[in-house]
Amino acid sequence: MSLANRARFKIESLGRSTSFRTAVAVVYSLVIVVASIVLYREASYLDRFAQTVPSLLEEANLVAKDALALELTEKGTVTFEGRTVGDAALAKQMTGLFAESGKLERRAEVMSLLLGFARPEWMPIPLAEDPWLVLAGGVLALTVVGIACFGGLAVSLVGVTVACAAVIAACVVVGKPGAAISLASVPFSLFVFALVVRTALMALDRPTPIFAIASGVLREAMRLRIAVAFAAVAIVAIPLFPQWIDADTPLRYQVQTYLAKSLDTMYVVCAFLTVFLGCATVAFEIRDRQAWLTLTKPVSRTSWLFGKWLGLVVLNACVLIVASIAMYAFLVQVKARPPQDIADAIAVQDEVLVARIGSLPKYEPIGSAELQAAVEEAIKADPNIQADLRSGDRTLIEVKKQLARDIAGEYFKQLRSIGPNQEREYTFSGLKAARDAGTNLTLRYKFYSGASDPVETYPVVFVFGEGDTQAWTDRQFVAAQSNALPVPADAIAPDGTLKLRVANLRFNPSSGQGEPQFLPGSTSIAFDLDGLELLHRVGGFEENLVRAQCVNLLKLSFLAMLSVTLASFLSFPVACLVVFTIFAAGSVGPFLATSVDEYRIRTDSTTLKAFERTVKFIAGSTEAAVRGFGDAAANGPLVEGRLVSWSLVLRTFALLGLAWSGVLLLIGSFVFRRKELAIYSGQGG
Repeated sequence: MSLANRARFKIESLGRSTSFRTAVAVVYSLVIVVASIVLYREASYLDRFAQTVPSLLEEANLVAKDALALELTEKGTVTFEGRTVGDAALAKQMTGLFAESGKLERRAEVMSLLLGFARPEWMPIPLAEDPWLVLAGGVLALTVVGIACFGGLAVSLVGVTVACAAVIAACVVVGKPGAAISLASVPFSLFVFALVVRTALMALDRPTPIFAIASGVLREAMRLRIAVAFAAVAIVAIPLFPQWIDADTPLRYQVQTYLAKSLDTMYVVCAFLTVFLGCATVAFEIRDRQAWLTLTKPVSRTSWLFGKWLGLVVLNACVLIVASIAMYAFLVQVKARPPQDIADAIAVQDEVLVARIGSLPKYEPIGSAELQAAVEEAIKADPNIQADLRSGDRTLIEVKKQLARDIAGEYFKQLRSIGPNQEREYTFSGLKAARDAGTNLTLRYKFYSGASDPVETYPVVFVFGEGDTQAWTDRQFVAAQSNALPVPADAIAPDGTLKLRVANLRFNPSSGQGEPQFLPGSTSIAFDLDGLELLHRVGGFEENLVRAQCVNLLKLSFLAMLSVTLASFLSFPVACLVVFTIFAAGSVGPFLATSVDEYRIRTDSTTLKAFERTVKFIAGSTEAAVRGFGDAAANGPLVEGRLVSWSLVLRTFALLGLAWSGVLLLIGSFVFRRKELAIYSGQGG
């Protein structure tokens, strides 16, 4: 036996040793418990410090020479729960922050400085900000250790620990400590993925054909390293994304960029894994006659296909779970970066890492009497219409319907158009819950003005609420781009409505010299039906992430069923091509719908008009067939801080998980039953 084989045999024997596994579990558990206790104590102290000291600073008065004010100005420190926080170098700076009245100004700045001194240098900022995150991390680490040690991966756990330590040491030596955690998390995340798959195999260990076939798919994917290769792409990329994001940009954009890249990467990786493995595991087993061994047993062909599908779904769930945990861990790291200003920090908490729903203003339609009068006036004023009516080319009903649509559309456009020195009022309703919650709302607006030059800014004035709670602000917006503005919750009326006036004005900084406070804007302002939207918080980011990943898993389950079904009667390359075509069409479905609506050929040629109708029919039919897949979008709303509702999850489950996947299973079973898998020729082989 070679030296390598002997070493491998000893390592395997060590991994099977009960005493070794127990020792590893005890040592790791003790280290985790002790570290969690130390971190939690420090995090709890910092949390109490952040909650209590601001009220003490508010009461501090240098004129009255109270103890806290004197300590701040003489020593630059604060004593809290027997611990002195601060430094003598802060004393001079603190003296300048007290006003003539003796009160401390810029208390938020003082708290930021003191918290910086209170936090130990060895403690990560995310853990210092959230004590519960320490407990969650400790529980997760203990779970990983328990499953690893008693699931036969104790040796691998020790090896991964050594590998992570070596990576961290190498990064510190070469002067790249910032990349140490990102690189060290890669082997650890791959190890956690192997643990999750091992747990899934234990759950599938049931004496039924469907679970046995599903378990076989997982074992095949791990044995051939297919799952490991695809999962490694996401698991390697997600920890490295923070290193590639420019830290000089606003923090909200850093967080959104990280979320978008991470979510898209894991979804695309899972989609490719599903298609290739789903088509391969069915097509190759049929081609290589491996399916004979299974289908000659008391296993129906429907059960065989369903088991293949279940295995793919479980594998995708394993990848999404591990990738989501890794993404959230590094999201905590990204959001702990310093914001550009207080508005940037508030935007991260109130506009990105939240679940919000939007409300559009209510546009009152034109009155029926006014509309009828406008239609009659348009008929009288247009000689071409009168000529068509006399010749019989058009009927009076057709003309009135067309004119009514045009006039109503133009009326709504006028409601969304504001000329220079003009203003319009819009009403948002259904905001009583937002008023009761007391959290700030966000006004998202996308205006067009003049030539909508992207390098120019245009003025606008917003007036919120009525009466004593009325507030106004002036803004310079970039045309044809989404802009955001915080709105105070107290501007909402008790009945849950919010009055918003949009004025095409600009603030005059010279108004104190006898000039008007506002001057007219230079160009008109216009916006689309969804160009003015009020967003308010209804939930947190974590629950939203879970719902979004449920939607993604349901979409992947449909791809799995599509791959399994097509591969049952098509060859591997053809099945992959068809699945990818449907996947691409479904992914661009919303854009395809817009293209179909806007597609026009400006010509009087009958041939070209027929060609236009043919193209619109084919494209429209394709879009309608895959509309449900494209509408089940979760990543975009999650990045924008919008609610991914349980109703969307249920609709996706009903449409993709039950209806579409069920129909595909029936089709696959029907075709597969009539497929001759083995015809004995008498010649052997």
